[in-house]
Amino acid sequence: MGARYEGRAADHRVHALQLAQELVALCSDCSVTVATAESCTAGMVASTIAGVPGASDVLRGGAVTYVNEVKHDLLGVSQEVLDSVGAVSFACACQMAEGARHVFGSSLAVSITGFAGPGGGTAEDPVGTVYIGIASRDGSRAERCHFEGDRDDVRAAACRRACECLLSAAHELQASGTVSFSFFDA
Repeated sequence: MGARYEGRAADHRVHALQLAQELVALCSDCSVTVATAESCTAGMVASTIAGVPGASDVLRGGAVTYVNEVKHDLLGVSQEVLDSVGAVSFACACQMAEGARHVFGSSLAVSITGFAGPGGGTAEDPVGTVYIGIASRDGSRAERCHFEGDRDDVRAAACRRACECLLSAAHELQASGTVSFSFFDA
């Protein structure tokens, strides 16, 4: 299970903005670009990054892919994945991130898909479950997170975690030229 945060949406937004500031500074220094593919956060990560001066040097673009048809048509998420394991899954998060990286031509891409609530969810993936994917030229990987609170809290926490993952991937890329995805194992 990935990150678990306590706190309210406002706290998560402050942390996400701080992470985005670090991300833009780091990526600007090492010529790394990023892209987003977001479902339940509906562009919150891209908006957070874009709120940082200098983001135009780093953020290539973002896609809000709220429905499965758009995930498939725009990002290339396979219909087999959508039909077999669904949009809220490891496989979908990985394919969303890979698709965003391809569509926007970025060094890194992040994806978010989940059940923000109040409805939705399953016994295995209840409301608050979010999958966050990262893609680089080294492949893709995703983690499953569960965030507590109302819809706003879940969405803001997911945005915060996505910014953390992007920043970690950018640090790995800067340090070694590759992304090992070790931040998902922490």
